[in-house]
Amino acid sequence: MVSEHHVTFNSREANPVQLEGSLHLPASKEGKGPGVVICHPHSLYGGSMEVPLVVAIAQELAQQGVVALRFNFRGVGRSQGTYADGEGEMTDVAGALDFLEGQGRVDRERLYLVGYSFGAGVGLRHAENEPRIAAVAAVAPYVENPSESLLRSYSKPKLFLAGEGDTVCPIEWLRAFVAPLPEPKALCILPGTDHFFWGREREVAEIVGEFIANVGQVGNLS
Repeated sequence: MVSEHHVTFNSREANPVQLEGSLHLPASKEGKGPGVVICHPHSLYGGSMEVPLVVAIAQELAQQGVVALRFNFRGVGRSQGTYADGEGEMTDVAGALDFLEGQGRVDRERLYLVGYSFGAGVGLRHAENEPRIAAVAAVAPYVENPSESLLRSYSKPKLFLAGEGDTVCPIEWLRAFVAPLPEPKALCILPGTDHFFWGREREVAEIVGEFIANVGQVGNLS
Protein backbone atom coordinates (compact mmCIF):
# COMPACT_ATOMS: atom_id res chain seq x y z
CA MET A 1 0.00 0.00 0.00
CA VAL A 2 1.14 3.54 -0.77
CA SER A 3 1.64 5.45 2.49
CA GLU A 4 1.72 9.12 3.46
CA HIS A 5 3.67 10.65 6.34
CA HIS A 6 3.76 14.16 7.82
CA VAL A 7 7.36 15.39 8.00
CA THR A 8 9.32 18.50 8.98
CA PHE A 9 12.66 19.75 7.72
CA ASN A 10 14.63 23.00 7.50
CA SER A 11 15.22 25.43 4.68
CA ARG A 12 18.84 25.72 3.63
CA GLU A 13 20.09 29.14 4.79
CA ALA A 14 22.07 30.78 7.58
CA ASN A 15 18.96 31.12 9.77
CA PRO A 16 16.76 28.27 8.59
CA VAL A 17 13.02 28.06 9.08
CA GLN A 18 11.23 24.80 9.76
CA LEU A 19 8.94 23.63 6.99
CA GLU A 20 6.21 21.01 6.97
CA GLY A 21 5.60 18.49 4.27
CA SER A 22 3.89 15.27 3.34
CA LEU A 23 6.02 12.35 2.17
CA HIS A 24 4.31 9.86 -0.15
CA LEU A 25 6.00 6.46 -0.18
CA PRO A 26 5.44 3.76 -2.83
CA ALA A 27 4.25 0.31 -1.81
CA SER A 28 7.43 -1.46 -2.92
CA LYS A 29 10.38 -1.22 -0.55
CA GLU A 30 12.88 -3.06 -2.75
CA GLY A 31 15.94 -1.03 -3.69
CA LYS A 32 16.17 2.70 -4.26
CA GLY A 33 13.98 4.63 -6.63
CA PRO A 34 13.46 8.17 -7.88
CA GLY A 35 12.39 11.04 -5.65
CA VAL A 36 10.43 14.17 -6.55
CA VAL A 37 9.96 17.49 -4.76
CA ILE A 38 6.61 19.14 -5.58
CA CYS A 39 6.23 22.93 -5.21
CA HIS A 40 2.80 24.51 -4.73
CA PRO A 41 1.14 27.67 -6.18
CA HIS A 42 1.48 31.20 -4.83
CA SER A 43 1.61 31.46 -1.05
CA LEU A 44 -0.35 34.76 -0.97
CA TYR A 45 -3.24 33.53 -3.10
CA GLY A 46 -4.30 30.34 -1.37
CA GLY A 47 -1.48 28.15 -2.61
CA SER A 48 -0.43 25.26 -0.38
CA MET A 49 0.58 21.63 -0.50
CA GLU A 50 -3.13 20.80 -0.09
CA VAL A 51 -4.11 22.17 -3.51
CA PRO A 52 -5.91 19.25 -5.21
CA LEU A 53 -3.59 19.20 -8.21
CA VAL A 54 -0.50 19.06 -5.99
CA VAL A 55 -2.00 16.19 -4.00
CA ALA A 56 -3.02 14.34 -7.18
CA ILE A 57 0.50 14.59 -8.59
CA ALA A 58 2.04 13.27 -5.36
CA GLN A 59 -0.38 10.36 -5.23
CA GLU A 60 0.17 9.46 -8.88
CA LEU A 61 3.94 9.50 -8.50
CA ALA A 62 3.83 7.25 -5.43
CA GLN A 63 1.60 4.83 -7.34
CA GLN A 64 4.31 4.69 -9.99
CA GLY A 65 7.04 3.86 -7.50
CA VAL A 66 8.35 7.38 -6.91
CA VAL A 67 8.99 8.87 -3.45
CA ALA A 68 7.14 12.21 -3.60
CA LEU A 69 7.50 15.13 -1.20
CA ARG A 70 4.95 17.94 -1.29
CA PHE A 71 5.57 20.71 1.20
CA ASN A 72 4.42 24.14 2.33
CA PHE A 73 6.60 27.11 1.53
CA ARG A 74 7.53 29.39 4.42
CA GLY A 75 4.56 31.14 5.99
CA VAL A 76 2.03 28.60 4.69
CA GLY A 77 0.21 26.15 6.98
CA ARG A 78 2.50 25.13 9.80
CA SER A 79 5.68 26.13 7.98
CA GLN A 80 7.55 28.86 9.83
CA GLY A 81 8.63 32.21 8.42
CA THR A 82 6.89 34.61 6.05
CA TYR A 83 6.54 35.02 2.32
CA ALA A 84 9.87 36.08 0.80
CA ASP A 85 9.13 37.18 -2.79
CA GLY A 86 10.24 33.88 -4.25
CA GLU A 87 13.83 34.38 -3.11
CA GLY A 88 13.59 32.78 0.33
CA GLU A 89 11.35 30.14 -1.21
CA MET A 90 14.28 28.91 -3.29
CA THR A 91 16.06 28.02 -0.04
CA ASP A 92 12.90 26.14 0.91
CA VAL A 93 13.27 24.09 -2.28
CA ALA A 94 16.92 23.44 -1.43
CA GLY A 95 15.93 22.23 2.04
CA ALA A 96 13.27 19.96 0.56
CA LEU A 97 15.85 18.44 -1.77
CA ASP A 98 18.25 17.95 1.13
CA PHE A 99 15.53 16.14 3.07
CA LEU A 100 14.46 13.98 0.13
CA GLU A 101 18.04 13.10 -0.76
CA GLY A 102 18.52 11.84 2.78
CA GLN A 103 15.71 9.31 2.52
CA GLY A 104 17.07 5.78 2.36
CA ARG A 105 14.66 4.78 -0.40
CA VAL A 106 15.71 7.56 -2.77
CA ASP A 107 18.32 7.22 -5.50
CA ARG A 108 20.37 10.42 -5.33
CA GLU A 109 20.99 10.23 -9.06
CA ARG A 110 17.25 10.43 -9.74
CA LEU A 111 16.08 13.57 -7.97
CA TYR A 112 13.42 15.50 -9.88
CA LEU A 113 11.38 18.65 -9.36
CA VAL A 114 7.74 19.36 -10.19
CA GLY A 115 6.20 22.80 -9.73
CA TYR A 116 2.76 24.28 -10.29
CA SER A 117 2.30 28.00 -11.10
CA PHE A 118 4.39 30.05 -8.63
CA GLY A 119 5.97 26.81 -7.44
CA ALA A 120 7.08 26.08 -11.00
CA GLY A 121 8.61 29.55 -11.35
CA VAL A 122 10.54 29.17 -8.09
CA GLY A 123 11.53 25.62 -8.97
CA LEU A 124 12.85 26.53 -12.43
CA ARG A 125 14.95 29.36 -11.02
CA HIS A 126 16.45 27.03 -8.42
CA ALA A 127 16.99 24.20 -10.92
CA GLU A 128 19.28 26.37 -13.06
CA ASN A 129 22.00 26.18 -10.43
CA GLU A 130 21.12 22.89 -8.75
CA PRO A 131 23.09 19.97 -10.23
CA ARG A 132 21.13 17.42 -8.17
CA ILE A 133 17.91 18.04 -10.10
CA ALA A 134 17.96 15.57 -13.00
CA ALA A 135 14.71 16.75 -14.65
CA VAL A 136 11.96 19.33 -14.17
CA ALA A 137 8.23 19.41 -14.86
CA ALA A 138 6.60 22.86 -14.86
CA VAL A 139 2.80 22.95 -14.73
CA ALA A 140 1.40 26.33 -15.80
CA PRO A 141 4.60 28.10 -14.74
CA TYR A 142 4.24 31.62 -13.36
CA VAL A 143 7.37 33.74 -13.74
CA GLU A 144 7.47 37.18 -12.09
CA ASN A 145 9.47 38.63 -14.99
CA PRO A 146 8.21 37.11 -18.27
CA SER A 147 11.30 38.36 -20.11
CA GLU A 148 13.65 36.61 -17.70
CA SER A 149 15.90 34.09 -19.41
CA LEU A 150 15.74 30.76 -17.61
CA LEU A 151 17.12 27.31 -18.40
CA ARG A 152 18.89 28.49 -21.57
CA SER A 153 21.75 26.11 -20.81
CA TYR A 154 19.73 23.49 -18.90
CA SER A 155 20.14 20.38 -21.04
CA LYS A 156 18.30 17.98 -18.75
CA PRO A 157 14.77 16.72 -19.52
CA LYS A 158 12.05 19.37 -19.21
CA LEU A 159 8.26 19.13 -19.37
CA PHE A 160 6.01 22.17 -19.69
CA LEU A 161 2.26 21.77 -19.39
CA ALA A 162 -0.57 24.30 -19.45
CA GLY A 163 -4.26 24.68 -20.28
CA GLU A 164 -5.13 26.39 -23.54
CA GLY A 165 -7.28 28.95 -21.71
CA ASP A 166 -4.63 29.91 -19.15
CA THR A 167 -4.41 33.68 -18.61
CA VAL A 168 -1.78 33.49 -15.86
CA CYS A 169 0.58 31.48 -18.03
CA PRO A 170 -0.58 32.43 -21.57
CA ILE A 171 0.12 29.76 -24.15
CA GLU A 172 1.75 32.24 -26.53
CA TRP A 173 4.23 33.25 -23.83
CA LEU A 174 4.90 29.65 -22.85
CA ARG A 175 5.61 28.59 -26.44
CA ALA A 176 8.02 31.51 -26.83
CA PHE A 177 9.67 30.67 -23.51
CA VAL A 178 10.18 27.00 -24.39
CA ALA A 179 11.33 27.53 -28.00
CA PRO A 180 14.96 28.57 -27.29
CA LEU A 181 15.54 25.99 -24.55
CA PRO A 182 17.88 23.10 -25.31
CA GLU A 183 16.60 19.57 -25.84
CA PRO A 184 15.28 17.35 -24.42
CA LYS A 185 12.02 19.17 -23.78
CA ALA A 186 8.31 18.60 -24.14
CA LEU A 187 5.38 21.01 -24.36
CA CYS A 188 1.87 19.78 -23.63
CA ILE A 189 -1.21 21.98 -24.08
CA LEU A 190 -4.49 20.71 -22.63
CA PRO A 191 -7.62 21.89 -24.46
CA GLY A 192 -10.73 22.96 -22.59
CA THR A 193 -9.10 24.07 -19.35
CA ASP A 194 -7.27 27.00 -17.79
CA HIS A 195 -4.74 27.77 -15.05
CA PHE A 196 -6.64 25.83 -12.40
CA PHE A 197 -7.34 22.53 -14.21
CA TRP A 198 -10.63 22.04 -12.32
CA GLY A 199 -11.76 18.44 -12.79
CA ARG A 200 -8.63 17.63 -14.79
CA GLU A 201 -6.28 17.03 -11.85
CA ARG A 202 -5.95 13.31 -12.49
CA GLU A 203 -5.20 13.87 -16.17
CA VAL A 204 -2.45 16.35 -15.38
CA ALA A 205 -1.05 14.04 -12.71
CA GLU A 206 -0.89 11.16 -15.18
CA ILE A 207 1.00 13.27 -17.73
CA VAL A 208 3.51 14.36 -15.10
CA GLY A 209 3.78 10.78 -13.83
CA GLU A 210 4.45 9.45 -17.32
CA PHE A 211 7.14 12.07 -17.85
CA ILE A 212 8.91 11.21 -14.59
CA ALA A 213 8.63 7.48 -15.32
CA ASN A 214 10.22 7.99 -18.76
CA VAL A 215 12.72 10.77 -18.10
CA GLY A 216 15.04 11.18 -21.05
CA GLN A 217 12.41 10.03 -23.56
CA VAL A 218 10.47 13.28 -23.90
CA GLY A 219 9.17 14.65 -27.17
CA ASN A 220 6.83 17.35 -28.40
CA LEU A 221 3.48 16.53 -26.80
CA SER A 222 1.60 19.63 -28.00
